[in-house]
Amino acid sequence: MERTRRSERRRQELRERSGRVEDLAATMAAPAQPLRWRSGWRGRVVGAVWCVLYVVLVDRPEGAGWAHPEPGALFFAAWTSLVAAWVFCRIALWRITADREGVFVRRMWSTRFLPWSRLGRVELRKDGMLEFLGVEGAPMAGFFQPPWLARITGRPGVGQHTADTLTAMARHGDLRPAARAARPAAGSALARWAVPVAGGLYVAGELLHR
Repeated sequence: MERTRRSERRRQELRERSGRVEDLAATMAAPAQPLRWRSGWRGRVVGAVWCVLYVVLVDRPEGAGWAHPEPGALFFAAWTSLVAAWVFCRIALWRITADREGVFVRRMWSTRFLPWSRLGRVELRKDGMLEFLGVEGAPMAGFFQPPWLARITGRPGVGQHTADTLTAMARHGDLRPAARAARPAAGSALARWAVPVAGGLYVAGELLHR
């Protein structure tokens, strides 16, 4: 019974979402230039706060420093620093670009291209990330205000409008940008920044805790 109610609620949500997307599509016009979404100053502030908390709160094992290094401890320190740097990049350095052929999303090791022909819809997840459904692997990108936080603050988030806009473009070819975006250059993936940020986090932690 509970599963049936959840399924019905989900179907109702999808119907409401579909209606909202079609209402938006009726008011949209195809942009002349590619559309871009990226982390603003708020994302960079959140990313910086995350880095500070990591450096201050993470307790490293004995042997993770320069004085008396041990392989296992050094690996732990390097790995956790890289993971923290990856989180920082996902929060502060994400980018999504939509042009006439599809959507480019910046990921850890590459910038992935998602053609419109394979993109079904875009959903805003509870954690504030966009999920691109219909594409193999359902990639995720972006870092917007989560829906639950928008309900608490009473301020509509940009993330839901972005998801609806991309879904409308996937459904209606005449609403897609008229121009092609410049193809991402080699080295545009998040790893370009994650590695030096990880090094900075390791050095900062070593200086703070030694």
